[in-house]
Amino acid sequence: MMNSPHHRLPRVAFHDRLRRDIVRVLRGGSPVSPPRRPAAPSAFGRPPGGRPLLLLLGLVLLAGLWGCENEQKIQRGVVSGFVLDTYGHRVVGARVTSHRSLYEAVTGQDGRFAFTSLDAGTHRLLVERAGYLSASRTISLEFGQVLPSVDFRLVPLPARLTWEVFRRERTAVTIDVTSVEPMRCTALYQGEHLPAIQTPPSELGLEHRFVLSPLVPDIAYRLEIWGETADGRRYFAASGTFRPLPTGDEPGPPPAPEAVAVTQTRDGPRLTWSYTGTDPLSGFRIYRGIEDRPLALWRDETFVFGQERAVVDEFASPGVRLRFALEAVDLEGQVSSRTSEVTIFPAGELMGDVTWRAAWSPIDLAGDLRVGPDRVFTIEPGVTVRVSPTDLSQQGYDPLAVEIEVEGRLLAGASDSAPVRFISASSQPGPTDWMGLRLRTPGRLGVSALVGVEVNNARVGLMIQEPGLFTRDFTARACETGAFLQGASGTAVTGLTLLNCQTGLAAGATIGCRVSEVRVRGGETGIQLRGNREFVLRGFDVRDVLYTGLRVEDLATPSVRGGVVAAGELGVSLKGQPADVQFLTIDAPAGVLIDGGDQPLLRNCIIVNRKEPGTGIGLEERIDGRAYPFNNIFGFALATRFCTQEGAPILNTDPLFIGGAAGAFDYHLQDASVLKRAADTGGEMGAYGWTEGETGD
Repeated sequence: MMNSPHHRLPRVAFHDRLRRDIVRVLRGGSPVSPPRRPAAPSAFGRPPGGRPLLLLLGLVLLAGLWGCENEQKIQRGVVSGFVLDTYGHRVVGARVTSHRSLYEAVTGQDGRFAFTSLDAGTHRLLVERAGYLSASRTISLEFGQVLPSVDFRLVPLPARLTWEVFRRERTAVTIDVTSVEPMRCTALYQGEHLPAIQTPPSELGLEHRFVLSPLVPDIAYRLEIWGETADGRRYFAASGTFRPLPTGDEPGPPPAPEAVAVTQTRDGPRLTWSYTGTDPLSGFRIYRGIEDRPLALWRDETFVFGQERAVVDEFASPGVRLRFALEAVDLEGQVSSRTSEVTIFPAGELMGDVTWRAAWSPIDLAGDLRVGPDRVFTIEPGVTVRVSPTDLSQQGYDPLAVEIEVEGRLLAGASDSAPVRFISASSQPGPTDWMGLRLRTPGRLGVSALVGVEVNNARVGLMIQEPGLFTRDFTARACETGAFLQGASGTAVTGLTLLNCQTGLAAGATIGCRVSEVRVRGGETGIQLRGNREFVLRGFDVRDVLYTGLRVEDLATPSVRGGVVAAGELGVSLKGQPADVQFLTIDAPAGVLIDGGDQPLLRNCIIVNRKEPGTGIGLEERIDGRAYPFNNIFGFALATRFCTQEGAPILNTDPLFIGGAAGAFDYHLQDASVLKRAADTGGEMGAYGWTEGETGD
């Protein structure tokens, strides 16, 4: 499709040429085309298909063309490239996604991917393939642009092909081979002074089992494994040795189990290990400890036999620190040394009050946690929680992403102490690696408290759905949405720092909420209020956002005061019911856009354009004839459009900010600024002219 003639020109250029041809025809000319022999006149003295009919046809085509252009308000472009590994091999079946698109692309047999219709703007492309470290890059796509060489190099995981002994007998050994992508595997084994034996290739798959026989007891065999993918890439496993069961038990205790690990599964924690000793075993002893209590024997050799290599603890208490260690027991009852401990914090719904201690940090979480209405979950200062990018418990709202849902109480951190941090365990963290904290604590049950808490790389760093919350020094970093109030009527939140989140703060479907002391840096949208009633926003500072600093689209009487808004495109967008927006300092190429049937109360604001002075519109109304007095507008090509500033002295002067470096610009007014006394109250205009206790608070 990309090679068809209609794709040789960008769509806009094609439409422009077609429009010019139609206009040329309407004027009596002809479109740009090979010359044709004139047609014979008709009986009426005109060429067939007279001009009135041609005029009608042209108007229909032109209307259709304009309709097509109206359908193209969403600007799009094309992105393609190749995904290779560090050896230069094509990577087939790699999934490529964009953080802001519903589409995904998968590489074909040639390792190539393509997006034929991506929205114009910034995209963070993420490439994922089993057996490789994920890779990402950020691109900027303009309308109609074609980016044909957005290539990626994936780093193969070190253990792409692994093997372990499943069962040993006197003349045979069974080994299990695991590959991180479908392969056909082959085993080559050789005993000392014996000929090498090679197995036939296995079927294409991820798990392979080989029975190596016939073997000679009491000698060691060297083993090599290699695998080949469907597209011809070949990988080797680490070579090693194995022994069949000896003719008699070796003296002394057996060696300890190896490669002990515990992972989260849907059924509970799964403990796995390997055993490479030559002693025939009676079985294994598993020791289990809770929190910091001493290890105690949990399962012995009468439950865990010598050929077993895994057990699942189906009765583990969710959220409670759990530790395991193992011993091997041979046929004579001799016991190996004990392995080192492995630890897990199981996923699931808490069965009692749980505390995570700083001494256990870092804590790895690989599944959902739910705090029920009668439970208290406490996290001490200084704890770092590493959250898996994959939900191994496969539960919750999204069975693929880890989430922490609190219907009881969450007490995390403390004042003037080390922070509590939630970070992604991904090697390449992104803004949607896990779901985040979801707080649904009803006020009648008490209050959850987040003091000095930092959440990174979550879809929503902090989602508040009930009013029972106290916050101070909460930070969300590199999240899709930093903080989100959803139906949390009556909530009062203070002390939020939202850094490099696509949307800093969002609130929707709430009644009577109050948010203050909000600091937003970076991202695409600073603060978005939509569908709320009687929402109060006070004392905020939004800077360095790409597009819009503040969006207010509420249902009834929002009140916004005392804020700095600095954005790359639009400072403030006001829609919906009449909003009370006062004492803001707005710095953007387009200051304020008002688009709604009801007129907001917009007063005592300083609206400036420092980024692109001499361009843009300071205050634009979609309904002609309204007035917005007591606002200072400076640095735009037009101060107002479709509205006036009648009703007060119009200054529109340089505010005389204190100023400073761009990243830490001081929007306080110099003493010489006339805006120190220009508010309708007689005081100072802008973000720092408002104080708590002003009329309306």
